[in-house]
Amino acid sequence: MGFDVENFGVGLLVGWTSAYAAYRFRKQIGAAVRSTRRSATDVQNYTTRSADNRFIHDLIEQAETTHLAGRFVNLSEIVIEPRFLPAPELVAPPDDDVIHRVFHVVPQVHDFPYLHAPYNLETLSIDDLATGDRQVALLGIPGSGRTTALLTIALHSLGRVRFVSLEDRVQKSLDAEEAALSEKARAARVKERQEVERLARERLSEQHGITYGQTPDESDVTRFNQFLPVYIHLANVHISPDEYGSQIDPAEPLVRAAQNQVGPITARTLPLNLYRRLAAGQTLLLIDGLDDLPPEEQREKIIWLQALMSTYSNNFFIVAAAPNGYGALMKLGMTPVILRPWSDLNLEQSVDRWTNVWPVVGGTRRKPAGRPEDAAIARARANNRALSPVDLTLKIWSTYGNDTQTAGFEGWLQAFVTRHLPANQPLEAILTQLGQVAALQLDEGFITLERIEALIQADAFSGAEFSEEAEAESAKPARGRGKKSAQNQEQVSAQSKFLSMLRRSGLLVSYRGGRLQFRHSFVAAYLAGLTLKAARAETLVDKANRPAWSQALAYAALHTSMEPAVRARLSTPPDLLHSQVLDVSRWLAYAPSSASWRGPLLKHIGNMLVAANQYPLVRERAAAALIGTRDRSTLLIFRQAARNANDEVRRLACLGMGAIGSTEAIKDLIALLEDQSNEVQLAAVMALGAIGNDEALEALVVMLTESSEPARQAVAETIALLPAEGHPILYDAIRHDDMLVRRAATFGLKRVATHWAIDLLYRAFLEDEQWYVRSAAQGAFFDLQQQENRGPQAYPAPDSIAWLGDWAGARGENVPAGEGAVQVLLNALQDGEPEIRELAARVLGQLGQVTAARPLYAALRDRQEEVRSAAHRSLADLETQLGQSFPAPI
Repeated sequence: MGFDVENFGVGLLVGWTSAYAAYRFRKQIGAAVRSTRRSATDVQNYTTRSADNRFIHDLIEQAETTHLAGRFVNLSEIVIEPRFLPAPELVAPPDDDVIHRVFHVVPQVHDFPYLHAPYNLETLSIDDLATGDRQVALLGIPGSGRTTALLTIALHSLGRVRFVSLEDRVQKSLDAEEAALSEKARAARVKERQEVERLARERLSEQHGITYGQTPDESDVTRFNQFLPVYIHLANVHISPDEYGSQIDPAEPLVRAAQNQVGPITARTLPLNLYRRLAAGQTLLLIDGLDDLPPEEQREKIIWLQALMSTYSNNFFIVAAAPNGYGALMKLGMTPVILRPWSDLNLEQSVDRWTNVWPVVGGTRRKPAGRPEDAAIARARANNRALSPVDLTLKIWSTYGNDTQTAGFEGWLQAFVTRHLPANQPLEAILTQLGQVAALQLDEGFITLERIEALIQADAFSGAEFSEEAEAESAKPARGRGKKSAQNQEQVSAQSKFLSMLRRSGLLVSYRGGRLQFRHSFVAAYLAGLTLKAARAETLVDKANRPAWSQALAYAALHTSMEPAVRARLSTPPDLLHSQVLDVSRWLAYAPSSASWRGPLLKHIGNMLVAANQYPLVRERAAAALIGTRDRSTLLIFRQAARNANDEVRRLACLGMGAIGSTEAIKDLIALLEDQSNEVQLAAVMALGAIGNDEALEALVVMLTESSEPARQAVAETIALLPAEGHPILYDAIRHDDMLVRRAATFGLKRVATHWAIDLLYRAFLEDEQWYVRSAAQGAFFDLQQQENRGPQAYPAPDSIAWLGDWAGARGENVPAGEGAVQVLLNALQDGEPEIRELAARVLGQLGQVTAARPLYAALRDRQEEVRSAAHRSLADLETQLGQSFPAPI
């Protein structure tokens, strides 16, 4: 059965199957099925054929040039390795394992990500993604680098990007030591290391019954190498009965979207090759732009994705989306992962790479600019916490280019737009029209010539300078729009010339059907925000309630008093996540320090953090929102919170002070190392590591040698993120006289995972005199070897949850498959012991069981605080997945 485009309701219920596809493309699929017997090497050899080579060439060109500075430098020259956070594990009863994770004390608030950004959370690499589920939802806030991550995955899978470690002082010292040896002595040392590794592997194999492979990261081949990467933007996916008829193979819109993004020669040869790849399960589909679409079109594309994944399920799908409203992707069977916000190391790397490429970016390859001055580099490195990758890129570029007219964010944004305009086109002359075009995109989703001609008079573009190329391009018919009449070709509208100029400049990108958008959503938000300069209070309040205008309102705070909108938000009844208030906190990063509403808003959020009888999740969200404001007074809020009687408040206060990174907080944090709460101690350790100066590190070294085992472990794992300062400490710690110091060091060395660190783990496992240290080293090495299981995994079905089966069995019941298992979970929520009720409450939310909303609200009145908190978190999960506000509990 095919897809009835005219009846999406039937399409959603019935779904798409491969029968029609198999008939329509039976010859191609027959060849593709035979090709599945080839090895991964054969698949890669196949890509050398001309059709694939042309497509790969065009894809690489697109990947290298689509980023913010794509007109000036290739992505591969400045890219920062994207890392990914897995979704939290499904909750389960606590085990008796003596080894525990310590970073559970750091909350991950993914729509306010800067609280957890500086901490050494465990992450997944691109290669790790390839070892998990084949249907992945990649979540991140706007500006976090989702598109760049998708394109980096494409380049990595093609071997065009490799990620190297930062300068390793320990390895450098070891290399220098070996260089001083004679050739014979060096050979003996290498042989000895190999023998230690062999013995360690043999012993582990004997104990676990597993044959261990090579050391992680020794292979230079990416795990995605057996796939052909295909990147598409969903705005190029058209599903229309006029184009395809009433029934189609779901691959057809995909192929046409891909054709629209490549050159004309590649477009002609692409379909047959891409159908073969899809049928053989050999494509890595990187799908972007879901939240760039209007809501009704998002629903249409979700249905199409369901059909595509059902028909071509053996391919690998990665779909980018926002961290709010991704529940529809989960219902398709996609496993969420979250793009990790940049750590301090990433921020430093970005500055370094921009410094290296600046001669080309600031000049040309023939006439390069000079290296940035040391003072400019120092400014580029300073005060970068809570900046998104977009923000940091704009800052570095403006700092090195010294081409801003206004200080701060507004100057960075204006300079970015100006750089993309023709040299003879002053920004001021067309700023009003740019704002109108951007506002149209936010209001309607896309920009079209027809709507621009209807909204903006031609004489409004008198200040625009049109090149001959723009005039010639605007005279051509757009793809799919048919021929222009002779009269139209003679009298091309000023609006058409204007859009052509913006498209040629790279500010706009065109999609199928004559639709356009600003290439980067932050540009549309900034320009649309300019239309609010003289807006009435009612207009500000109205726009503030429109999700599409969220970032535009934040940018508008640069130049417009947002007090009417702030007052309206603060007086609105809160939703479950308090988003009405916390979303406004994003505006503070852009508002002037003199904004009248700054103090009251910060006080309101600070009170949310410390209020008595507050849900833990609300406290966490308030703390995360405070970090995102980049306001200096938040340090005082956290320092005061550190003296609160509530353990949760003190824990968040520690993490907040660490995320701010101010040395003024060190004395407060050192005092909290002796806190009565173990979790507060761990948070204080991590916060000192996030500050990372000499005084903070000295306190951590003392903790490593004198504190409790969890605190020692936290120290070791925290300093593993500090190559220059922390790695030498770990190198020495594994040789320390104190058994507990050596044991703690194994946890840090596992997180370092360089060759020298793994060699030290081998030796600790084989040679340490204490079983307690050997067992920790064994566990660390065992974890490093489980690379094939590190990828994201979907949650198990309810009938596969062990504790639920045990609980039902004790009642003489079983757990049926399907909806019956959900009912057992609901029974556990209502009838179980407190521990069971808590587990059931959390699992219902993690699994996205929307039908459990009413029982979860009822559980907010449970006698046990832990059950109430679990129910609240699960309701928050449901609100986040649906992207719809739930009422706050009364």
